[in-house]
Order: sequence, then C-alpha cells, then structure tokens
Amino acid sequence: MRASWRWWLAPASLALALALYFTDPFIGDWDGLDYTVLSVRGEPSSMALGRTLFIFFNHALWRIAHALFQLPADKAYLLFKYLVVAQCPLAVVAVWTLARDVTGSVRAASIAALLVAVSPIFVIYSGQVMTDVPSLLLVTVALVIHLRGLRTKRVWLVLCGAALLGAGVNMRETVAFYAPWLVLAPFVCGWKLRAKEIGWTLLASLIFVLLASVPFAILYASDVNSYRAAWQGWRESMNAEIARHPVMLVNLKPFLLYFFALSPMTLIALPIAAWREWRARQLSVMLLLALCGLFANLLLFFNYSTVVNWRYFLTGLPALVPLVADYFLREQTARLGNIRRAFWATAAGIIFTAIVCGIYLKPISSEHVRKRAETRNYRARLALLPEDAVIMAGGQTIAVNYWRGIGAGRWLTIGTGSGWPGDNLMPEIEGHLSAGRRVFLDAEPRWWSPCGWQSAETIALTALESRFRFRHLKDTIYELRPMEDATAQDRADLKRLLPENRPEDVRKCARE
Repeated sequence: MRASWRWWLAPASLALALALYFTDPFIGDWDGLDYTVLSVRGEPSSMALGRTLFIFFNHALWRIAHALFQLPADKAYLLFKYLVVAQCPLAVVAVWTLARDVTGSVRAASIAALLVAVSPIFVIYSGQVMTDVPSLLLVTVALVIHLRGLRTKRVWLVLCGAALLGAGVNMRETVAFYAPWLVLAPFVCGWKLRAKEIGWTLLASLIFVLLASVPFAILYASDVNSYRAAWQGWRESMNAEIARHPVMLVNLKPFLLYFFALSPMTLIALPIAAWREWRARQLSVMLLLALCGLFANLLLFFNYSTVVNWRYFLTGLPALVPLVADYFLREQTARLGNIRRAFWATAAGIIFTAIVCGIYLKPISSEHVRKRAETRNYRARLALLPEDAVIMAGGQTIAVNYWRGIGAGRWLTIGTGSGWPGDNLMPEIEGHLSAGRRVFLDAEPRWWSPCGWQSAETIALTALESRFRFRHLKDTIYELRPMEDATAQDRADLKRLLPENRPEDVRKCARE
C-alpha cells in the first residue's frame, strides 16, 4: 500500500482548498473568541470539561510564537485558526485510513474521504478557531490505532487507542460518545469472551475513563483562578439555555435538517446501507463502527444545542462514511458492471450534491461571515469609549469581551442571553452610574435582533428612555445619564428597534 497517497491526496487537497477558500474572516463562532482569549491566557474554559487539550496546546504554541517572533496577542487567533486549517487535510487522510482498514478497499476509502472533505459543516469549521475539526482528527486516529490493535492482537495499540480516545474528550466532550466502541469492538473483531480478553477490554475502558476525566478533576479540585465558581456559573447559564430551548419532540425537525446538512448523501443512504450490511455479514466491524457513529449523533438530540447549532453533528461522521462509501461502490458496480466506472460515478454524484448544497447554503454562510467580520471591526467602535466604560452592545457583547480579554481595554458589559439582567436591567444601570462608571448603549439595529428570545431584550431597551437621559457620542452610540443631568438632551429613538418597526429584519429572521 505504498502508493496509497495517490488515493487520499485528491480528497485531502480538495479539503485544504475549500478550507482556505472559506476561511473565516476573523475567529469564528462565539465559542472561538472565548477559546482564543483562554489560549492566550493559558486558562481552561468553564464550559463542560474545560477543553484543556485544545486550549493548552494552543497556549504552548502561542508562547513559542510570541517568544520567537513577537506575535502579539491580538494576532494570536491567526496562529490558532491556520493550525485548524492545517489539520483539515490530516483529518481527511485519517478518515481515508480508517475507511480503508474497515472496507479493505482504497476506492471505498477515497469515497469516504470525499464525503467528509465536502461536508458543508466540515468545510465551514475547517477555517475557524474551534474544536470540531481537531477532535474529528483525534477521534479518527484513535479509532485507527485501536482497530489495528484489535485485529493484530497487539494490546499496547489497543491501550494507546483507548488513551487517545479518552484524551480526545478533553478536546471535545462528545468524543465520549464513542465509549461503546471500546466495549463491543474487541468481540466483533474476534476476541473471545475469556478472562484475559475481558480484562484487557476493561483496562482499555478504564484508561479511557481516566484520560477523559482526570484533567477536569484536577482543575476542579485545585480551583485555580476560581475555576469552580466559573464552572458553576457555566452550569447556571446552561440551565437558563435549556429552559429557553427545552428538549421536545418538535426538535426532531431541526435535528434531521442539521444531520442532513452534515452530509446529505450519507444520511439518505445510511439506513439501506446498514440493512444491506446486516443481511450480508450480520454485525461486522464496519456496521458496528457506523452504529457507534450513529449512536454518538443520536445522543445530540437530548442536548438543547440541537435546535440552535449544527456543528456537533461532525461527531459521528468519520464512523458513518466507511459503511456508506462501501454501499455506494457496491451498488454502482452492480449497476455499471465496472468498479472503475462505479468509483467515478459515485465521486461525481458526491461533488454534484456538494455544489448544489453550497449554492443553497451560500446566502446563509455569507450572512454569518458578514457578522463575524463586524465582530473583528468592532474594535474601532470601542476605541471611541473610555477603557473602563460599561457597554450594552447586544449581539456584539462577545466582541467587547474578546477585546477586553486580550488586553485592549477594561470594559464591562451588560450582556445578552444568559448574561442579560432581565427585570434588573434598570437597577444594574443605576448601580453603575452611582458607582461613577460611564454607561453606553450601542443602538445599532444589527446588534439587537427583533426575533426569537433576543426580541425580549430589544423590547426592554425602549423602557430606558423613560428612566435615563441620553448623550449622543457617535453613529449609534449613546451615553446613558441620570434624569437630573440636564446637559444630556439627545434622543436615541429606541422605538425604531422594535419588531413592528423593522418588518424587513423580521422577514429575514423567518428565512434563517
């Protein structure tokens, strides 16, 4: 198999080209801004288990780049982002290797790698400072090592694979959903139900649990930088998000839509491919792998994020595509009578589907890119304010937190979402003013959504005009002053932010 590079080079190159073309103009999703700040500081995330492997690896790289090349903190995101871009083709090669080992076919492996390379979600997150692509790479490499150990009965490979899979949980917690593979795969691969084999399986599982949980346990026990309080704050914010987006049967619609967007051909072919494999070989390694990937994605339904985010569905993709690729190749070979023609026909179908999906998703993608570019450029607005100001910036709250996090200012925020004070909005503003802090509102309509749960925050702003005076600073930025300040005579006209006064924006929300 020395010439295997001839097969994986094309999908890996395509993945890299797409990643570079669609690279995010700034950092990426909101979580990415947090990851960047934390990576520069060398502090774990308060989310879930801390994302320690991702953050501290990035931190070490930044320290090296800062020492050798004087890379400033405000440019650190470029290092982190292009590291993810570099991992993108490696992830495709890892998927190719896993699929080749499972299917025994370089053509099926290339189809599997192509399915991942053109996955819209994979492409989008290949150019962001996010954990999705690195975790996909890590979990795929772990599965390759573990499977090779099982088949060759080299226990050290089995244990290494389990350790790497456990470490991957500290990259992204959904890697833990592959735990059933560690328990079931040995016996599907031919291991006997004897004491020795059961013992090695239990040891591998124990190593997985330890590598997955010990880093978080150390952080929580040591309570460095008040980690416990931050983590409990994250728990409270998650409870608020769960209450806002409860898990209900109606969530099945966005769940299936996001699963479809992950890889349309994979979702459509998966049921029949699994049925055909079961009829032909019962519970084969390839079918078990696909079932583990499906199990990992099905568990996502029970998380509130299913209705608001599609990127988590990358979790199961590397385990699903080998089965689907093998099915496509067999079906096309039976229909066309030639495996070479079958391969090119399948590849053409995947590329055509990717182009169609790309055309459909382009407007949505462009809108998200525009918003993230605005986050990058928000630094210019912040330059207009005192460095210790309190800012109400709606959807750009994350930008304020980011620029403060890398040391550009000392701003405080009256946040959005879980950070929104609700009925305590007026007392919180008055408290800041009484303490001598200057409070500003950025009334740019783009930052204040007229739809969904965010509309309640937008509507609440209109009540400010009856409790405070306003002094216009520049553009849409106003300073809030007490009613007794006669020098503040400007009108903010906040009623223009109400949904009923923004019909076009409301229509856009309905389309998104």
